[in-house]
Amino acid sequence: MAHRDLNVLDASERAADKLNELIESSSGRRLLYVNQMRRSVQSVAANIAEGFGRGTGRDRARLLRVARGEAEETLQHLGANFRSKRLAPEAYWSIHNLLVVIVKMLNSCLHR
Repeated sequence: MAHRDLNVLDASERAADKLNELIESSSGRRLLYVNQMRRSVQSVAANIAEGFGRGTGRDRARLLRVARGEAEETLQHLGANFRSKRLAPEAYWSIHNLLVVIVKMLNSCLHR
């Protein structure tokens, strides 16, 4: 399967777009960990694309695990912003839920 046909890649690109839009439109309190969130959310899609670009085997699995770790890192930074009341619930849950789905999709890819 080509990485251009992957729902998980589409979802990760959507998460990056949503998070970047949120950061750009953030008003009021300044968000924490902005650079880390941008880097980690972008790294999710990049590692998925690279993993599927390398074919099958250990390289793919390693890169998908890295992508999953980057998604978890993004969730952690996003959660810190939510807990400190820097994000509205609707903004937080929208991106949070998408990242949780991405983690589940990556788990599924790793267990095939």
